Formats: sequence, C-alpha cells, structure tokens
Amino acid sequence: MKAKDILTLNNISYELTLLEKNLSPLGIGDIRKSIEFYENNHKILYDPELQDEWVKEEEIDPETNIKSFKPHLKKHTRLCLPYPQQIVMTATAFLLGKGIDLILTSNDEKDIKSFDTYNKVWRDSNIITLLRQAAKRTFIETRSAISFFYDADTEKIKGKLLCLNTGYNVYRHKDENEKMDAVIVNYLNDRIIGEKVIENIDTTDIYLKDKWYRYENLSLVDGFPRNNPDGIEKLLFAYFEQEYPEYWFVMDLIDKQNYARSQHSDVNVRIGNPAIVVYGKLAKKPKINDAVKIYEIQSNGSSLDDVGSKGADMKYLEIASAPESVKLEMDNNERDIYRFTYPDLYQLIEKAISGNLSSKSMMLMFTHVFAKMAEKQVVWDDMIKRVISILKKMSSVLYKDENINNLNITFKYNSLLPSSIDDLVNTMSVAV
Repeated sequence: MKAKDILTLNNISYELTLLEKNLSPLGIGDIRKSIEFYENNHKILYDPELQDEWVKEEEIDPETNIKSFKPHLKKHTRLCLPYPQQIVMTATAFLLGKGIDLILTSNDEKDIKSFDTYNKVWRDSNIITLLRQAAKRTFIETRSAISFFYDADTEKIKGKLLCLNTGYNVYRHKDENEKMDAVIVNYLNDRIIGEKVIENIDTTDIYLKDKWYRYENLSLVDGFPRNNPDGIEKLLFAYFEQEYPEYWFVMDLIDKQNYARSQHSDVNVRIGNPAIVVYGKLAKKPKINDAVKIYEIQSNGSSLDDVGSKGADMKYLEIASAPESVKLEMDNNERDIYRFTYPDLYQLIEKAISGNLSSKSMMLMFTHVFAKMAEKQVVWDDMIKRVISILKKMSSVLYKDENINNLNITFKYNSLLPSSIDDLVNTMSVAV
C-alpha cells in the first residue's frame, strides 16, 4: 500500500500503525539500550554488588590488646572499556574516512559549467560531514536520516541529521514496489500559544514527495498539509537503515570483558592463588598443599573462637595485574571482539612496526573487513546516489539551471584500506 493511500484514512493512530509496518527488527527501546551501551552506560555501573561501600575494619592495639573498629571504604572498580565506540568509529573511518569524489561523465562545456555550480553546492552543504555523522548514528541506532532544506538567510542548501540521540524518532515507509515513499519524524516540541509556553508537545511530521503533514497530539495542525517548494517533487530525505548495530553480536563478549575488569579488585578472592598480607606472627614457615600455601598464625593462648584476641590479621592483597588465567581469558575475548567486527587499529600498527605481522598475515586479517566494507558500500551506494539526486533537483530549481538535474554524476569512495600493503600500513598509521 502506498503512503498517500494510507493518509486518506481518518484515524491517524491507525495510519501511523500502517506506516510503521515494514521497519527494521529493533524497536525504540532496543535502540535506546544500544545508545546507552555505546556510551558505556553498561549495567555493571549500576550493579549493587559492585558499588563502593563503607565497612568497619577491626583493629587491635598491640600494647593494650583492646579491639576497636575503623570505618573503611571498600572500593570496587567499575571500569567500562569503549569497545563499542572503537568498533563504530573504525567502521565509519573505513567507509567514509577520506570522503568520496564526485565524477562527471561528460566533456561538454555546458555540463562542466553546471557541474562546477553543483560542486559548490555540494561543498557548501557540508555533505561529507553529514554522511559521516549519519554513518556513525546508523551503526549505533540502526536508523537515521538527513533532511535537506533551503536556508533563505544564507541562500544555501543545508542538511540536518535526524536520529534518536538528538530527540527524533525517524522511520520510513515503503510502497508495494519496495520504494521509499514517506518519512515519518516523531519528536517533542515547544510552542507559544497565546501568552503561554506549552512544552513537550508530541509532534509527528509525515513527509511525502510533494507535501508534508504535521500532527500535534494526533491532531492535524492548522495550515497543513503544506506543499514542497515550487518545482520540487521529491522526498527531500536520505534515509539510512541496517538491521542491527555494528557491535550487537559481540555485546556479550564486551560485557564479559568489562565485568572481568570491573571486578579486578575482587578477582584475587574469586580466582586463582591469591597474594596475601599477614599482620601478626607466623608460627612457622608456610607449608604447601596442592600448590596452595598454608600459613599458621601464632595464637596468644586465647580461645580460637575469640577473633579479637588472635593478635593477627590476614587480608587479600590487590595486585597490579590479574592472575594469568583471567588475563588470558580477557585477551581471548578482546581478539574475538575484533575478529567478529573490525580490527583494532592501534594493535595492528603495533604488530606491523614490531615486525610480528607479515604482509600475508595482514591481508588475511583484513579479508573479512574487505568483505564487510564491500557489503556495506553496496547499501550506502544507493543512499549516496539519493543524496546526489536530491541536491541535483534542489540546485536546478533554486539556482535556475535545469541542466544540473540532467548531469550524469557518479562517485568513488576514498577507502582507508588500499590494496598496496605498504600503503595499507602507512594509511593505518595516519588513521591511528
């Protein structure tokens, strides 16, 4: 069903339900969780077992043997490493890190003149920056959009990024031919009505290729629908969507890694053979039983049940690095995170400089990345073509040069991953 047919119905709630039908699998709640995870607001930060707490530590005066209690802050390290950020930023850099080049497939002087005008519009609109921002938000939220408009004050065509992180829930509708024919934007708006400011009005904008609607609290606002600018029959949105965030399939690994690091101060108690500090007198040398040292503390003759009279105390020592078993597990997790997503640029350069990574090994390491980027570029090809098409149409109308709309413009990516191994290492160094 086409969006314009849906909008002939009388019930706006039902219309919105129909327009939402063919969305990607993740809902708003999932996207918000993805944003929080990307920003390192992991659940471990709020885990009550990992909160800092005040405890009373027993102290015994060695001269008077009087027992007392001293308040002590027991700290738990709640450390989150920015793996999701590294994955997203690396993916964005590989896709659009060096931008794209526009190519005119014509030698005609008239076309070249129109192309020069178009190129100026392209640069003034800051499109590459907008595309990078859209890529980053799409890799996190699974969907975002660039809304294009003419700014009369500066007399320039501009774009605005719409995503959930900036307060816009944006989605699209496809017709029966799988062609996008509507973009829906939901957000909270403030308005001055009379002499009062009404805050947080639930606002929904529905854009078609020839007109757009605005609803406030599911009621059509006076003066709508409005038509697009004269001469522009085009949906002025570049909409980006993918099914899952880039790091979605390694979130469990990331959680596991962060939990291990966050419980670092606790880890000697839980795993391995702990290092200890003994306060008091040892009865004799420690004996070893199954590779574990056993210490006997000299008693002062009191009952063993009387803890305060033992005259010695034994505590776990927080060491600088975790036991080898924990370290190995964390290293394996770290490798898996990048194996399933994108390689860690810093580690790659370290290995290349140290000579531990041969040219063939590097190519093998990048095989899956080349495959991912090829697949991603296929999707983004359509979106960048759409951006080019929108700017062509708007430029031809606003700058009164219809020939701009007839130009055959192609493009190429300036990839961060060149085919030459030497160039690859040099480029990676610059990227890091």
